[in-house]
Amino acid sequence: MRRLTDLISESFIWGVGITRPRPGQERMAALYITATLVASILAAVGMFFLLLHRI
Repeated sequence: MRRLTDLISESFIWGVGITRPRPGQERMAALYITATLVASILAAVGMFFLLLHRI
């Protein structure tokens, strides 16, 4: 079974259409893409709760 980060990376590459990483750089790219997506989701949830608290 493939790692979760590899699946997320592959889905992101196919879904968004970004350029594939160079051979040997796939693992680092998968970690970077996964971390960026998780940070974006956490930021959106944080903003939601911040706005919810202010209203």
